[in-house]
Amino acid sequence: MAERQSAEKVGEWRRLIDSLRGAGVEPYPHSFRITHSVKALNELRRQALLEPWVGLVVRTAGRVTDVRRHPNVVFIDLYEDGARFQVMADPKLPGVEGVWRGDFLGVEGAIVKTQRGDYAVKASSLILLAKAVQPLPEWGKVDRDSPFYMRYRSVAMVLDLQLRWRIAARARFIQALREAMWKRGFIEIPTPVLQPIYGGAAARPFTTKIWAIDEEWYLRISPELYLKRYIIAGFPKVFEVGPQFRNEDIDALHNPEFWSLEAYQAYADYNDMMRLTEEVVYEAVSAVLGTGVVKYRDQTINFSPPWRRITLHDALREYGGVDPDRLTDDQIREKLRELQVPVKVYNRGVALVKLFEKLVEKKLVEPTFVLDYPEESTPLCKPHREKRGLVERFEAFVGGHEVANAYTELNDPVRQYEYFVREEELFPKEEAHPLDWDFVEELSFGMPPTGGVGIGVDRLAMVITNAESIKDVIPYPIVKRA
Repeated sequence: MAERQSAEKVGEWRRLIDSLRGAGVEPYPHSFRITHSVKALNELRRQALLEPWVGLVVRTAGRVTDVRRHPNVVFIDLYEDGARFQVMADPKLPGVEGVWRGDFLGVEGAIVKTQRGDYAVKASSLILLAKAVQPLPEWGKVDRDSPFYMRYRSVAMVLDLQLRWRIAARARFIQALREAMWKRGFIEIPTPVLQPIYGGAAARPFTTKIWAIDEEWYLRISPELYLKRYIIAGFPKVFEVGPQFRNEDIDALHNPEFWSLEAYQAYADYNDMMRLTEEVVYEAVSAVLGTGVVKYRDQTINFSPPWRRITLHDALREYGGVDPDRLTDDQIREKLRELQVPVKVYNRGVALVKLFEKLVEKKLVEPTFVLDYPEESTPLCKPHREKRGLVERFEAFVGGHEVANAYTELNDPVRQYEYFVREEELFPKEEAHPLDWDFVEELSFGMPPTGGVGIGVDRLAMVITNAESIKDVIPYPIVKRA
């Protein structure tokens, strides 16, 4: 059924293309020389600088987003790079009759001032640059919850200027993060996307087969263990911005493919990573928006350093109404049942983290570092230098969302091996960090004291663009096709 419908649709497209070529019009020419882009003309118009240009002949091009036909004139809106500019054409001008929404059009003509005091290009010639064999839906009338909106994302970015702005803001945010890191002496250095052992987080990986060597490999869930290898190799400050892949939830805060910044610095600890995080994020937000203060939902959030610091235990007391030092294991179990938080294998430290996630996380609106986690929460972090049973770990929260995770990194190879083994004993296979013996052996050659941090790019982009869902900032989120 689907194949027949596709064939019928392609047949319609072919007939339209053939009719154009039969009339001597090439619907897909190779190039078109422009003198002034739509965006440049719109910017001059916006700044009231076009008056001296009246009468100047220009060549511009863009996508047709609207056509308004009148007896004596046709108005065409051209769109390019988030900007629009109007074209006026005589209804008898060759090529104007077949123009519809979605076509890419090249225009040559003089700048004129309209009767309403606006500006336009009065076309002396129109050149079809690409025929949209399916007309573009009407501007601004596509339902954001529709399958069309998610599946045909390139069209959605044309029709929804807010979506396009968010996608562009995310891209500028990534660029600004990179610039802030390079400025501090970090170098961006690649790590493998395909890995023989996944690691750096507790997550279900995507599995693939390397046929040339007949082995099962994985898409990375984190670049952590490979960036630490660079520290071992003598690179003192390294980072990478790029996609990670976790075969887990799809919801307002999760997409199986997401972007992060991970950074590692020799001779540093989690205190240094807190300062790095708050400074870099603030600089990047300010670079994108021109300010470090943003509106998110009904809250105003100030990214200016320093961010608040609070221990996990104190956060549970202040926001969760429970005292972790006084709770018995039975009381913790009962509390988790009451909150409907599933626990496959009970462990006190992990259970306290789950309580925190349920009771506290959403209340942390202003940028906040929550630090000093139970040692069972991660196998990759160094034990706290003063507090027994805790590790030097922090998570950062903004707008009620976790946006960063950092450690004073574990560099003791014996402890690292023991922690990996403990993970496999304590947790089900799908929740445990696998034993990476190659990494343990490399660690045995020596890694200096190191601080490391992972920053969630997409969730921060959500907050700074006031988006409801992570899908609103990811250009091509994963959605069910059928």
